Amino acid sequence: MIEKVEDICSSEQAVLLLALSEHISEQLSDSEDFSVAREALNACWVWLVDKKIDPDSPYCLLENLDDTGILTVMQSEDDARKLKVWICIADAMVLILKEAYASQADEYLPATIEAADMRTVEEFFDNFQNVCKHSRIIVNKVLTYLMEIDSDERINRTEILELVGICDSKSSDKNEKKCCPSM
Repeated sequence: MIEKVEDICSSEQAVLLLALSEHISEQLSDSEDFSVAREALNACWVWLVDKKIDPDSPYCLLENLDDTGILTVMQSEDDARKLKVWICIADAMVLILKEAYASQADEYLPATIEAADMRTVEEFFDNFQNVCKHSRIIVNKVLTYLMEIDSDERINRTEILELVGICDSKSSDKNEKKCCPSM
């Protein structure tokens, strides 16, 4: 599976990881910090679709001095399966943020973002395969979509989320509808 992912560009890898993170994020719905995960994923989509927000804003949802970022809250997760979901969300955010900072030609990146590379993608997939029953099928759906769109075509959040089984991308956090059974 990772071989196919290596064949797409870094921005498409970031979209792929974000979409897959959306698919598994529901596994955190009963976690105390689920709203942190939702806010972070939504901020990534806002940047991805519009590319109008400063990357420092979603970066603060990844790590900050208030200890409310993804990298901090995931450390308090006792459930090993849920921790893998948190890691996936963090890895997806790191790749999205690397793209965001690169689009601004920022010379200096936060260390967490600068360190992102193919190992980040590999870590994501190691964890994703452990928490998603039909991981190959879902990955292949999104990869096919990404390979078929033109590079200048805008990312369609709704279409991508439908591919991973989320019917209503505009739904609220608690009422998110799934197209397929929870994995």
